[in-house]
Amino acid sequence: MKRQPISAHIRTRAGQPASPEARLQEAARDAFACWASGVTVIAVRDGPHVLAITATAFMPLSLEPPLILACIGLNATVLPFLGIGRRFTVNLLAEEQRRLASLFADPAPLERSAFPAEGDPVLADALASLGCVVRRTHREGDHDLVVGSIEQVELHDEREPLLYFARQYRGLR
Repeated sequence: MKRQPISAHIRTRAGQPASPEARLQEAARDAFACWASGVTVIAVRDGPHVLAITATAFMPLSLEPPLILACIGLNATVLPFLGIGRRFTVNLLAEEQRRLASLFADPAPLERSAFPAEGDPVLADALASLGCVVRRTHREGDHDLVVGSIEQVELHDEREPLLYFARQYRGLR
């Protein structure tokens, strides 16, 4: 099916023409869907509890020193626990982990058994896990940019990564 460009015919729920800002946001959302990205589960431990979210807005930032950047929505459950100096884990998902990606994309996922009872919240079946400490945060738009210093790396295996493209989870093939 051929995708149609965004047009001035977008309507609000009340049936009124959408504002130029709403049209631009919808066009940006469609353009962002053209960008393929890896899929991660970002998790933070708060005592015995683990809070985790699926995130695709993640990237390596630096090797010297080893840093990552994650963009976390302002309403994300993990955000209040990502203050400067807090530990968190970025789990890079494998293609067969679509269920976990969907599970932690929920605003309040109930599944916690995927994580160990103590220590860093590492997903055992992830491709890799990065143990990080929040170095800096910066609010921009409807997200906080979180810069994490990588303190530990666990490489689990060499399976294919899970990707997110055109609003769907996909593999490389």
